[in-house]
Amino acid sequence: MRKFTAILIMLLSTLTYSQENSVNKTSIPFTLTQYGHIVIPVEINGVEGKFIFDTGAGINIIFKNFADKIENLQQTDNFYTGHRATGEELQVDLYNLESLSLGSFNFKNVITGVYDIDFEYDGLISLTLFTKTPFTIDFKNKVITIESKSSLRDLIKDEDFEMPIQITNDRNIDVSISTNIKLNNKLNLNVGLDSGAGFDVYRFNSRYLTDFKIDSTLIKKVYKKSYFKEGEGNNFFITKIPELIDDNNNVSVKDFDAIFIEGLIYEGIMGINWIGEKFTIDIENQRIIVQK
Repeated sequence: MRKFTAILIMLLSTLTYSQENSVNKTSIPFTLTQYGHIVIPVEINGVEGKFIFDTGAGINIIFKNFADKIENLQQTDNFYTGHRATGEELQVDLYNLESLSLGSFNFKNVITGVYDIDFEYDGLISLTLFTKTPFTIDFKNKVITIESKSSLRDLIKDEDFEMPIQITNDRNIDVSISTNIKLNNKLNLNVGLDSGAGFDVYRFNSRYLTDFKIDSTLIKKVYKKSYFKEGEGNNFFITKIPELIDDNNNVSVKDFDAIFIEGLIYEGIMGINWIGEKFTIDIENQRIIVQK
């Protein structure tokens, strides 16, 4: 299971579905929050809402206030247990949705988690919907395009490049992606790609501070309490890192603020805006196509 959102929320769910309109590509406009979170319109069982598109969530979540508006929301006998990136165990009950629509693209028989929390948006849309369906994120024009087979072929140009990704798929319940990066041409790490983290977010396990010979007592330290477990929390250490580069030396980030977290259960979790202004995530072929 992956991080819930960069606003310190993470939960779990699962999903089974059939797709309609999968032949034609579909464009979905989005807005960006001040922190760089992608917000898209979603229609569930005929009820419209605003959801965060979160490539790091792993699952789809509906918050209870929105779930109460939906008719024919059927609770199953199932639940799912997972962990936040900072280690807290979380459990959600699973519900069946008759339909979930993104623009003109419609998914049937979706299983989702429902969680009771006060939040300004109605839920999360994860990558679980897109294991067989590539999509393009265009930050300049603020649109997500669900690609068809023909549109995917047409968008690939000679000057574009591919970034290999790894897929984590827990029984088709929890789907997320990661890629390999190098820090200072020294550490080779596998990091989650998480749009829910927001823009310019680079988080790593605190164990790697020693690899950089950084004394944690000499850099900025912040303790953050858990949203979900009373009495628990994590230390965040903030420092500058000179360079990050993808495994194929196509994309780099210079002199950025990195956060090293005690108790992070992954090697690293990062936002996605560093990849490029426009790129296509193709889970089925384990790649990101970055457009120049």
